[in-house]
Amino acid sequence: MTEPPNAPLTDGTIAVRLRRVTDLDAIAAASHDPETRHWLDDAPMDADARRTSLARAEEAWRSGRATPLVVADAKTDEPLGLVNLRFRAGAEEATVAYSVFPAHRGRGIAPRAVRLVVEWALRELGLTRVLLEAKEANTASIRVAEKCGFQRIDSRGGGAGVTVVFSLGRA
Repeated sequence: MTEPPNAPLTDGTIAVRLRRVTDLDAIAAASHDPETRHWLDDAPMDADARRTSLARAEEAWRSGRATPLVVADAKTDEPLGLVNLRFRAGAEEATVAYSVFPAHRGRGIAPRAVRLVVEWALRELGLTRVLLEAKEANTASIRVAEKCGFQRIDSRGGGAGVTVVFSLGRA
């Protein structure tokens, strides 16, 4: 079982913390954003998904499958986005995924959140490496990977569906 951080992970500008009921409006709205929809395969949050959201997040933690977290403003606690680690069964690695809500894009939030979560995962969870996967056309996510020090290790697919795989491990 993967334990959540004892306290929010923070750099003074953002905080990465557990999801709360008060985050659900922002999460639901962002799940319908056209830019977000362009890069994700997940269905937008409907009423049923909203109703079960916190229970599903708790189960992901309990089962050790994933670490669903919210990125919030460190001062106001306003939700700004999401960040999540997905664990590979039997492996000492995980894949990081993230999304910044539309009104907060372009402010360097994603690299801050990814750095905090990756440092925590390598230090506290004992992972040996974290992977980051992004569509080659998603230049914003490619920039996040590069800003955080990830190294490109692979690419999969073809045409417009090429996914680039990055890796960052313990120093």
